[in-house]
Amino acid sequence: MGREEYKISNDKKMKFATLYMLNYMINTPKKIDVMLDGNDEDLESILEFMMSKDLIKIDGAYYIPTEKGREQLRVFLKRYQDYLRNYDVYCAVDLGEGEFAFSYIDDYGEDFEAWSKFLDDERWEDLRIAVAEFKKIDPVEIVFMSFVNEGFYGKSEEGWQFDLLLGSVWDDIIDICNNALHVEDLSWEDDEGFVSGEDVIKDVLVGGAKLNEKLAQDIKDDEEYMDCETYGEDPDDDIERERVEVITTEVYESYHDPFYISPVWLVALFIF
Repeated sequence: MGREEYKISNDKKMKFATLYMLNYMINTPKKIDVMLDGNDEDLESILEFMMSKDLIKIDGAYYIPTEKGREQLRVFLKRYQDYLRNYDVYCAVDLGEGEFAFSYIDDYGEDFEAWSKFLDDERWEDLRIAVAEFKKIDPVEIVFMSFVNEGFYGKSEEGWQFDLLLGSVWDDIIDICNNALHVEDLSWEDDEGFVSGEDVIKDVLVGGAKLNEKLAQDIKDDEEYMDCETYGEDPDDDIERERVEVITTEVYESYHDPFYISPVWLVALFIF
């Protein structure tokens, strides 16, 4: 019997789309006219949902976030911050050599094209799904975060508004979850015996924890606050900019234990 495949319900798509919208409205920042036109017409059902959950309200001619909406974004950004700081290193692991691509990141400086090419080398395996499974974290959420981080929304001709609910990006997320390496796929056997996938992922986590600890020493002053995503559009100049930021605390002592799970993953993501 094969393993159960990941799926994503329309309700969950709507909730993830809500997180994207809150970040877009608050941290870009961007106002959305209640008289939707152009690509914004594709946002109608999302905005109606957000209104029904008291995450946004109408102020004059525009939709604006409520305090509940800001608190929901804070919850998400705490997890997003933890993902970037502690899980991204597992995106490229050489299982044969026990190496992490991120151990070479300083060699590339600001040459992002060369770094991207380095990450594409076939030696690297993406183990983020396996790590998420082992730590009982929803893999769909991990891939969603990686898509936000890497700017996948809005790459279709229809625009990011269409992508949020109807775009093929959701199929891509599920395909990644189902086709990625899972813990059970990591097992192997040789003349000396059988090594379980669980033992392999434990070794990977030990290496990742050590690397994260090293990378933490290189954090610059401008990383004191969580960097929030922008989406390639100029912010409205007449918006009062009340960003939602997550103050970074030094959590790396806990990550000396490779099996540690931050408390941010133990509370519900959605508060509505």
